[in-house]
Amino acid sequence: MDEQAYAQLWQAEVAGLQPLEMAVAGGHLATDLAQVFIAGYQAAIRASFALKDEQWIAFVVSEDRTPGSLHSPVTYDSVNATISGVKTWVAAVKNINSLVVKVGQSDQARYLHLPVELPGVHLKPRPPGGFLAGLSQGSVEFEQVAVLPEQQLDAGVAGQFRFLESLYIYVAFLAFIKPRMTQVTQVDELLNMAAILAGADFQLAVTAQQYALFDQGVQDCLRQFERHSIPADESWSKDRALIEMYSKGIQQHAKLTE
Repeated sequence: MDEQAYAQLWQAEVAGLQPLEMAVAGGHLATDLAQVFIAGYQAAIRASFALKDEQWIAFVVSEDRTPGSLHSPVTYDSVNATISGVKTWVAAVKNINSLVVKVGQSDQARYLHLPVELPGVHLKPRPPGGFLAGLSQGSVEFEQVAVLPEQQLDAGVAGQFRFLESLYIYVAFLAFIKPRMTQVTQVDELLNMAAILAGADFQLAVTAQQYALFDQGVQDCLRQFERHSIPADESWSKDRALIEMYSKGIQQHAKLTE
């Protein structure tokens, strides 16, 4: 099942669910880790920004800030209420309906929710790479795109995304492997743990410690799955890094809060 077919299935069976249920249902329907990523990513965006869109959204943050770059960072023109510039990474670029756009940096950043069909929004897909090749990827250029006041999001909740993205991707992964494993007790325990973490404050030490334990459990499930099950498809050897790449940051955050 390719990304477009998965998007259609997601629309029919997943859209409108609450974030945790969305990650579980999307992960259960996934046929590879690229779709596991999408399932968790869509849930995390909605949980972070309290969005209820029933079509796919991309959160665009990455920019090329090297001196002399032809891709200028996205800036906000307060006089004309427009944005211009380039975001260098867009997930599911061929099947998204809207964008959450980070404009600016640090505490001064603002977050906008914009439909992709707005005048001046130019999505640019690029050829698949080696990692998550089943996920369409690309960039987006904004050319004096008009922004309305109601399209501005609460910047205060954006900081949770870096935790919620990995949490919901892990949830989608657990839902993906569950029907492919013979022993599912640990998977069920971790899904119950995720339900508690989903409503927690990740800046608190107790949450950070719990999340570190949750991460260790997910990594253990990954190893068990690979020992006892046949990976879902030939992309597994490259895409399995999706489940490992958040672990170091989660464990480091837990140590910093001790």
